[in-house]
Amino acid sequence: GFKSRPRARSGSREDMKDPSVYFNRMIKKITKKKYSERGHYVSCREYSLSLLSSLPKVLACELPMIEMKAPAVIIGDIHGQYTDLTRIFDMFRNESSPGYTTSRYVFLGDYVDRGRQSLEIVMLLFMLKYCYPGQFALLRGNHECRAINKAYGFFAEIKERFLDPKKANELFEMFNDVFCHLPLSCLLAGSILCMHGGISGKMKSRDDLLKIPKPLKDVATNDIATDLLWADPMIGLTTEIKNKVRGVSVYFGEATLDKVLADLDIKLVVRGHQMMMNGFNFFHTKLVTVFSAAAYYPDKPNRGAVCVVDATGRISFRIVVPKPKQSHPDEKPKLFRGEHDVTN
Repeated sequence: GFKSRPRARSGSREDMKDPSVYFNRMIKKITKKKYSERGHYVSCREYSLSLLSSLPKVLACELPMIEMKAPAVIIGDIHGQYTDLTRIFDMFRNESSPGYTTSRYVFLGDYVDRGRQSLEIVMLLFMLKYCYPGQFALLRGNHECRAINKAYGFFAEIKERFLDPKKANELFEMFNDVFCHLPLSCLLAGSILCMHGGISGKMKSRDDLLKIPKPLKDVATNDIATDLLWADPMIGLTTEIKNKVRGVSVYFGEATLDKVLADLDIKLVVRGHQMMMNGFNFFHTKLVTVFSAAAYYPDKPNRGAVCVVDATGRISFRIVVPKPKQSHPDEKPKLFRGEHDVTN
């Protein structure tokens, strides 16, 4: 059902001895067609709390910039569109195994807000991270910051689905505590740098990305972290300028990108953060924006995309075509506010 009151129990005693057993069972449940294709809400109960208390131990082992080998799949903003996430996993399934087990995945952040099923997305990804920590890189996006996800849908979703206000607030705070532990960038195949927002002119070496404190409660206290979550590229800039559209961070141009690529000895930057009508778009041939939520704006049927990096480091793209409009238990519109949302 849609609204689900919390329950006292969270699984058997055996589950609590080894949460991965419970999580694997839940992963199989919430990826069934009822939820993954039709968009039905998963009844989230107290297991949510046990999961959240377990995950920081996994994330604490990761550096602010994690490294991952190729091949891998890079997934951009999902924004609560759970059926799009499960469709992406289905692209990589085979006859005997579900897609989430057949590849490494780098997620560029913005799991929550806007869409109707942020809870399903973060619960699935967090359970996968717990069970297969080396296979999933879950980067932090600007919507994995408390002030943002309190205003743009995630907090409202939790309150609607956990009717006990005390439990809803507790769960919201616990989620944001986990978000503070998420890494901010990923070095893929030794030469592809992934983040949610963009690069920073203050990045002079890879060590600068490793020195960012983690957990990081207030991103605004670190300039490089702020740019990693918020910065945007702009054609023709010779220097960085303030990002007046977003009201935070900067725009950077081709010259800044070239210098950062040289200083950090990387070949390509992959980031999310901006909706692209075709799902992806190149900037200066050395940076690509990947956005995975199809039909993100109600009036713009954009395609989603994912970036596939093969074993040699070559990239290609798979497209997520918008699904036909279907009925849904919750017909509330997505939450957009003001002109700055034109660029997400």
